[in-house]
Formats: sequence, structure tokens, C-alpha cells
Amino acid sequence: MEMDKGETQTQTISQLPTDIITNILSRLPLKPLLQFKSVSKPWRSLISDPQFAKLHLTQSLRDTNFSPHRVLLSTNPIQSIDYEAYDDGSREDGSNWVLELDYPSPMEKDPEQDFQLVGSCNGLICVFVDNEDFILWNPSTRESRPLPKQNQHPNCLSSYGLGYDSSADDYKLVRVVRPHRQSVGVVSEKAMVEVLSVKTNVWRRLPDLETDRISGPGIFLNGSLHFLAKEVSGLVKMFAFDLAEEKFQQLVPLPDDMEEDQFIAVMGLGVSEDCLCLFIDCGENLYEGWLMKEFGVKSSWTRLFSSPVDPLPGYKYWQSALCYTKTGKVLIDYDGYRLDMFDPKEQRFENFPIRNNWDWFHSITYSETLVSPNF
Repeated sequence: MEMDKGETQTQTISQLPTDIITNILSRLPLKPLLQFKSVSKPWRSLISDPQFAKLHLTQSLRDTNFSPHRVLLSTNPIQSIDYEAYDDGSREDGSNWVLELDYPSPMEKDPEQDFQLVGSCNGLICVFVDNEDFILWNPSTRESRPLPKQNQHPNCLSSYGLGYDSSADDYKLVRVVRPHRQSVGVVSEKAMVEVLSVKTNVWRRLPDLETDRISGPGIFLNGSLHFLAKEVSGLVKMFAFDLAEEKFQQLVPLPDDMEEDQFIAVMGLGVSEDCLCLFIDCGENLYEGWLMKEFGVKSSWTRLFSSPVDPLPGYKYWQSALCYTKTGKVLIDYDGYRLDMFDPKEQRFENFPIRNNWDWFHSITYSETLVSPNF
């Protein structure tokens, strides 16, 4: 019985030295790697190794030939969208850019539970279920694990962020708790800070933050989680939480316009090409995108676009810009009811056809990786 070409190539590769096989496999997209786990026990062991997952993550972030980035929607069913593939013209075949996912295993018994997507880092998503339970989930590999419950703080609002501490090889969930301003007797202008080490599975309280204006979610980049805060004056500030030192560092500088104009509102904070990016509403129907090309350097802020029109007039409550695509478009979540791709250059937008049996959804960007929540 003759072997087909694929089997012959696989056998040929299997005869190579292990370090060469590792190097070759680490440069492949996630989908074939998951399929290759069934080729042989050695390959399955290699691809399942946490060190290989780290190598693959590093290689995927460097490779410009394919994009591992997607956006996850807490719809019913849960959907994962490859927005770059959609933008490249693959929208005619929905199977190329949208995936419907099963719920994380801890939720399978009751998929009707309310849940939020409160953190994203290196392919791992933190899911907050019924305002009580946390699940750490890799939607690409379908692995998940429950996390310990948080302390309860009545009449408070919380912002979350998930990040990676490379010095401890640990993922950490950070919670910033601020009093609800409509609560009777609220006098504190500080925020409580709590951190969960995924490695030790323990929540700890840290020193308070000298502002209660933090809002989430926290965006991970360069070992820190970045949070925005709008002061009483109306000015926007950005705080960075260092995951290794477990403390808030000095303010991250913002573009001059934002530090001088109290009427500017932030539509979104994200990461594009390994740089912080901001999307802002300047009033008078003016929308802008900014990219910080050199982290922490104020003069490196570069304007990506300035749009003189409202991308989608008449949205009800809020709009959140999720990311900036390779072709210069902005992915925007409107009210958790619709997802749009806005083209600032052409001044037009396209609506993603989303299947959803619920009234609204949460959205969060993530990367396809092999990183396991059970590292």
C-alpha cells in the first residue's frame, strides 16, 4: 500500500534531529499544530510541552505572514472572529473567519449563565461567571481551569486585567476595586488593589491606589497592565501596573491633545504591532487613532488617522474600539449589540453578521496560542 505525499513528508520530517523539528513546528500556525499532535507520541509530547508553547508564542508574534489575532464575543453561541481574514476578503466564506465555540468545561453544565470577558494575555482569556466565579480559558486549545473566588466588596465597581510576569513565570489577574459613587456614605478617593497569582492560586491585597477613577479593562504590554482613569477635572490619565513588582508605576504619558483637553473621551485602548494604541473622541464628531511607537516616550505618539465623521451615528450608550487592522481599519464594538469595521480613509463601515441568541455581548481581543491555563 502506497503512502500519500503528506505521510511521506511527515515521515521525512520525523527523521530530522529534534531541535530542527522543534524549530520547524514552532513556525507553523496553530491549527496544523493541533492536528499534528495525532501524528505520533513524540510529536504530541513536544507540542504539549509548555516550553514549546512559549517558543511558538514568540515565533507567532514575529511572523508577518499570518495573523494569530482574533476577537472573542460572549454571544450565544460563543464566537471567535478572525478580523484580519474578514478584512482580507474572506467574508464570503464564513468558515474562514468565524468559529462557533463550546463553552469552557466548567460552564458546560449551565451555559445560560451570565459571563463577562475580563482579561486577555498570550491567548488566555479570563471569564467571569455570574459575578462570582473565574475561569481561565484558552479558546484555541479549549483547555480551561477554574480560579479561586474573589473577596466580596458590596457597593463597589471592579476593573480587571490579566497579564504575564516573566520573572516568576506566572500569570496574574489584577482587580482594582473602587466605591460606587452613588452609594450612600462614599468618602474614599482611593481604590483597593488585589492580585491573584495563577501559579499559587491565592488572592492577595496590595497597597491602595491613590485614585478611585480607574476604569478597565487592563491592557497587557511590556510586563505591565495599562489602565485608564478620568479625573474629576475631566482629564484622562493612564496608569501602568508592573506585574513583577506588583505596584502601580508612574503615569504613562499621553498625546499633548489629551493632556490639555478635558472634553476628550477614550473610545478604546489596545495593542497594535506590539505598541500601545489609543482611539479617542475629540468632540465635534472628530475621531482619532494614536500609536505609541516607543513605549513610555511621549514624543513617539503618532496619529494613525483623524476622521471628521461619527462612524456610526446614534449609538445608545458607548462604543469601544478594539483594535487597528493591518489595512488601517478600526474594529468597533457598539453597545455590545453590533460589531463594525470602520474605514477612516473611505469614511465607511461594515457590520459583521453576528449570530446571537442573547440581547448583547462582551468582546475582547486575543491571540491563537498553545499556552495552557494549567501551566
